[in-house]
Amino acid sequence: MQTIDVNAVIDRDKLSPLQWLVFFLGFLVFFCDGLDTGIIGFVAPSLLEAWGITKPQLAPVLSAALVGMSIGAIISGPLADKFGRKKVIVSTTLLFALFTILCGFATSTNDLMIYRFITGIGLGAAMPNISTIVSEYMPSKRKAFLTGIAGCGFMLGISCGGVLSAFLLESLGWAKVIIIGGVIPVILAIVLMLKLPESTQYLVKKNQTAQAKSILEKIQGQAFASDVQFRLAATETNNTAESPVKQVLGKYLWGSSMLWLCCFMSLLVFYLLTSWMPTILKTAGFSTQQFSLIAAIFPFGGVIGATIMGYYMDKTNPTNVIKYSYLLAFLLFLLTGFVSSNILLFGISIFLIGALLAGAQSSLLPLSAMFYPSTCRAVGVSWMHGIGRVGAILGAFFGSLIFTFELSLSGIFYVLAIPTLISFIALSLKVMGEKSKNKAALNSRELA
Repeated sequence: MQTIDVNAVIDRDKLSPLQWLVFFLGFLVFFCDGLDTGIIGFVAPSLLEAWGITKPQLAPVLSAALVGMSIGAIISGPLADKFGRKKVIVSTTLLFALFTILCGFATSTNDLMIYRFITGIGLGAAMPNISTIVSEYMPSKRKAFLTGIAGCGFMLGISCGGVLSAFLLESLGWAKVIIIGGVIPVILAIVLMLKLPESTQYLVKKNQTAQAKSILEKIQGQAFASDVQFRLAATETNNTAESPVKQVLGKYLWGSSMLWLCCFMSLLVFYLLTSWMPTILKTAGFSTQQFSLIAAIFPFGGVIGATIMGYYMDKTNPTNVIKYSYLLAFLLFLLTGFVSSNILLFGISIFLIGALLAGAQSSLLPLSAMFYPSTCRAVGVSWMHGIGRVGAILGAFFGSLIFTFELSLSGIFYVLAIPTLISFIALSLKVMGEKSKNKAALNSRELA
């Protein structure tokens, strides 16, 4: 009987049509996630005027989805490791799509808050699991780059939400803009149901050999011998029979903790900016078109940044690439505080911050997918995302408090520099922990 290494089939020099399909579908899931996230922030000023409510009254609406995202991410990891990535991705994409549409029919802040909470559960569950399955289908030499490019769909979706709002908000109104943002992922959920393959690593672990064989034959472009069995790499197996949760909280606890802290602080800043930047800029005197387009520049910069980071993550230590991006973002936040009165320099600074901060945030998903083996990857990636979303919740609430503190535009950017620096410190500690662990392992081998 012939034994085939699953990763040897996937690690091709040239991606197969099926691998490109997984990549493209992953990109679209990220795009729809970002589109939903972006639209609600961009329609916030119109919602304030239409319903005659205050900014603090809107804060629970903006943060409700973030609470749902945190819950969805945390519970989806164990579910995906048990029932499969595809089932979780399809069902949660359909969930956030339908409830996004319902948001367009909300008549009160309470209704909108409930709909946004359920929407968030779907959003939070879909993103880390689509990142996991894309990572598992990409060749190891280009895993970070291609997974990062797929994740750029999120940033591009936020930017498109800004462009959509800039040109349709005044003519159609906030409700119809939101509904448009929900119809698109409904169509995508149907396509995912029909076309997205299950993770081959998951299928092999669950002894679903026939299905894994069919998928791998499509990847390599030819049939296997009739008598064949599949195996995973040594790093992808669990010889201790520990549950995925025990692995994350045991062997990978230090690295996980630092990823959680980094993601927490990063998402705090990211969601404060994406949720409140339009309102902050409008309060500072920018016109509707100006604040929509400037706010859209921020996530679009993340697309460029994540692309460049993904390339270098495959060439060198991936954690170092991201940690230095946070350090540069910290310095840029300080610089932006000095140039906030010049709209041209301010716009350029926002773009560069997006390239570094949003790019690094997007790159955390492929980084965590590379950090964990397939035996606990869904849990590890999802939990980092879920715990990070707690930071996003605080970011949304802190955004509303900014107006009570009456901080200047410069002062806001000085404050946001602090959690960005903490993200850099967290990844630095992760690298130090890995070096210490590798050194201890090397000494142990030498003594043996």
